[in-house]
Amino acid sequence: MTVKQDIEDLKQTIHQHDHLYYVKNSPSISDQEYDALLRRLRELETAHPEHITPDSPTQRVGGKVDERFKAVVHPVPMLSLDNTYNVDEVRAFHQRVLKGLPDVPEDSIEYVVELKFDGLAVALTYENGLLVRGATRGDGLQGEDITANLRTLRSIPLKIDTESFNRIEVRGEVYMPKKEFERINAEREAEGETPFANPRNAAAGALRLLDPAITAERKLGIFIYAVGFLDNNPFKTHYELQEKLDALRFPINKHNRLCKNFESALVLIEEFRDKRKELDYEVDGLVIQLNSLAHRKKLGETSKFPRWAVAYKYEAEQAVTEIMDIVCQVGRTGSITPVAELKPVLISGSTVSRATLHNEDEIKRKDVRVGDQVVIEKAGEIIPKVIRVLEHSGKRAQPFKMPNVCPECQAVLSRLDGEVVWRCVNSACPAQLKERLKHFSSRKAMDIDHLGPAVIEQLVDSGRVKNFSDLYTLKTEEVAALERMADKSAQNLISAIAKSKSAGLSRLLHALGVRHVGQRTAILLARKFRSLKTLQVTIYDELEKLDEVGPVIAESLQAFLDRDSNRQEIERLLEQGILMEEQGDAPESGGLFDGQQFVLTGTLTRFTREEAKEKIQSLGGRVTSTISKKTDYLVAAASAGSKLDKAQQLGIQILDEEALQKLMESG
Repeated sequence: MTVKQDIEDLKQTIHQHDHLYYVKNSPSISDQEYDALLRRLRELETAHPEHITPDSPTQRVGGKVDERFKAVVHPVPMLSLDNTYNVDEVRAFHQRVLKGLPDVPEDSIEYVVELKFDGLAVALTYENGLLVRGATRGDGLQGEDITANLRTLRSIPLKIDTESFNRIEVRGEVYMPKKEFERINAEREAEGETPFANPRNAAAGALRLLDPAITAERKLGIFIYAVGFLDNNPFKTHYELQEKLDALRFPINKHNRLCKNFESALVLIEEFRDKRKELDYEVDGLVIQLNSLAHRKKLGETSKFPRWAVAYKYEAEQAVTEIMDIVCQVGRTGSITPVAELKPVLISGSTVSRATLHNEDEIKRKDVRVGDQVVIEKAGEIIPKVIRVLEHSGKRAQPFKMPNVCPECQAVLSRLDGEVVWRCVNSACPAQLKERLKHFSSRKAMDIDHLGPAVIEQLVDSGRVKNFSDLYTLKTEEVAALERMADKSAQNLISAIAKSKSAGLSRLLHALGVRHVGQRTAILLARKFRSLKTLQVTIYDELEKLDEVGPVIAESLQAFLDRDSNRQEIERLLEQGILMEEQGDAPESGGLFDGQQFVLTGTLTRFTREEAKEKIQSLGGRVTSTISKKTDYLVAAASAGSKLDKAQQLGIQILDEEALQKLMESG
C-alpha cells in the first residue's frame, strides 16, 4: 500500500469516528485510540506534505484571520420564518396552505416538524465534495465569510460524496451546548471577565473570533436543517432530502418528525413544551413546514417569509424573584434608565440579576418597589423585563422616585414636554462618554475590534480618553499598562484603531451619535453630500427636503454640527487622519432614474439585490422597501410576494429583471 493510500484510509477512518462521536453521539473507540490515529496521520503528512489536502482532519484549524470578515452574497436569500404564538395562529397557517393548494386533498398534505434552535444561522457551500465556504445569515441577502471558524466544528464534514451532485449549499444552526456555556462562564467569572448573557450570544461571539484556534476550544455544535441550492435535485420531499443529508454525514437533529397530517403536527407542540428543557441546547419553539417540495414551490414566498412554513414560539419563560434595589444607568444620549437589581434567579438557561424598568412612568404604572416579589420574563432580551408585581401584604417600601441629578456626574436632570425619559444634559458626563465610545467602536460604526467595555472603563476613569479623538492618540505601552491587557492585546487594539481611520463618512456619521441619525440615514447623507465638509455648510432647508430625512433629523443634525464643541472634535479627528469623505462612486445627478423610486421583490438571478440597488442608485434612482403611491417601478423577480399584488392594485409599472436591464442600458 502506498503512503498516499495510507493517508487517505486514515482520513476516512477519522472522519467516520468524528461522525460517530460528534453527530451520532455513539463513539466506537476510546479517546486514546482516536488520538493515536490523528497522531499517525500528522506524522505521515509531515513526512509527505505533498499529500496534505484541505479535507484532512489535521487542517480543521488554520491560521489566524487577519482582516475583517468579507461579505458574502447568498445566491438564494436566507429568509426568516413568520412566528406564531398560539395554536389558533398555527391553524390559521394551515388554512392558508389549504387555500393556496385548492387542488390538493387535505389528507395528502404532509408536514415535517423540527426543533427551532436558538443559535446562529449559517450556510455551508460544497464544490466537488469539498467545503469551500461557510457564511453567516447576516440580513438574509448578505452575510460574512467565517469559513475558517466553521471548519473547526468537528460535526461539519470537510468532504462529502460527490456522486449525487457537484455543488450544494446546506443551511444550519450553530449552537453552544448548555454544559459548554456553563463551563466558559465559570472560567470568565474566575478570571474577572463579564460572563456571556446566553448560549446564543456566546456561540455568535465564538464564530466571529479572529483566531480559529480559540473558536475550536468553544466546542460548538450545529444542526443542518435545509438546502439552499444544489445542482441536481431528484428529491420530491424535504424529509427525503434530509435522509440524504444524513447519509452524507451531515448532523441532522434526531427529533425531526414526519407528520402525515396537520393534527399530528399539533401534538408535537405539547410534547416538546417540557421535553425541550431536558435537551443540552436551547430550543425556543418548533418549525412546521410542508414536506412536498412541489407544494412549497407552488406556494412560494413573500419578501420576508416562505408561505409553506411557520415557527411556533413557546411563551417566554418567566420566573419569580425579589427586587433588591432600583438603580439608574446613563445612556450615550444622556437618557436615564431605571434598572431593577434582582435576587439572582435562573431563567432561559442563564442566571439573571438585573431587569429593565424602562422609565419613570412604567414604574408608576406597575407600582414597582424595592422588596417586592415580581414576575420577570426573558423574551429574547439580554436584560429581562419586569412583567408584574405579585400580590403583597404588609408594609412595603416607599414608591420609587427618579433622582434629581445624574447618578454619575451630579448634573441636574431634565425632562422635556412630551417625553417620558429624563436626561443628563452634561456632555462631559463620564457615563455618557463610556456609552458613546461603545457606540463609536461598534461593528456598524467605526468597527474597532478589541475595544471592549472593560478597556473603555479604564480609559475614561483614568482621564486618558475624554472624547473620540483621544483614542487615536493612544500608545501601545499605555494600553499594555491597563489591567488584563498583554502586549499582544494592546498591539491588536492599536492596530484596530488605526485601521478604523479609513472607515468612511457613512460609518463616521453613524459613529458620532447624532440623535435620530441611524445607520440608514448616515448612509443616505454620505452618498448625497460625499464629505463632512460639504455637509457642515448645508442649510437646514436643503437637508429637510431629502427623502427619508425630514425636519426632525435635519434639525438634530444641524444643531449637532453647529455646536462649537462638536466642530472642535471633528477638527481633532481630521487632524488624526480620519477619512471624512465617502468612498465609491456618487449617484449621478440628473441620471436616467433621477427622482424615480424603485422597490425590489422576489429572488433576483441576473444581479444580487445589492448590485441591483447600487446600479439604480448610480443612475439617480432610489430603492425603498415598501410599496406606496410614490413608487414608480416594482422590479418583480421569481417568488414575488404580496408587494406584486399591491403594485398591481396601485397601477405601478412592473418590471422583470430583463426589462430592468434593458431600461438601464437604454440610458
